[in-house]
Amino acid sequence: MYERIENVRLTDIEASERYPNYYIAMRMDNRVSEMGTVLFIGDDQSELLRLILSLDDFTNCGVHEGINLQNSLGGVVVGA
Repeated sequence: MYERIENVRLTDIEASERYPNYYIAMRMDNRVSEMGTVLFIGDDQSELLRLILSLDDFTNCGVHEGINLQNSLGGVVVGA
C-alpha cells in the first residue's frame, strides 16, 4: 500500500529519517544532487518502482529505504 506525498522537498537522508519505516519514491533534482521531491511512500519496494515507471517522466527517480529498513551485516566476513 502506498501514499502520495505532495510538495515535500528533502535530501535522501532527511527522507530516510522522516519516513523511517517506509520505502520512499523520490525524484532527485539531477543525477548528482542529494536534494529531491518525495513522490510516494509505501511498504512495498516493488510497488513503488512500478508507480515510478508508470509516470510520464521518470527521469532521476528512485526508491530509497527508510532508516529502519536499512540493514547491514556490519562486520568482516571471513571465508574458509
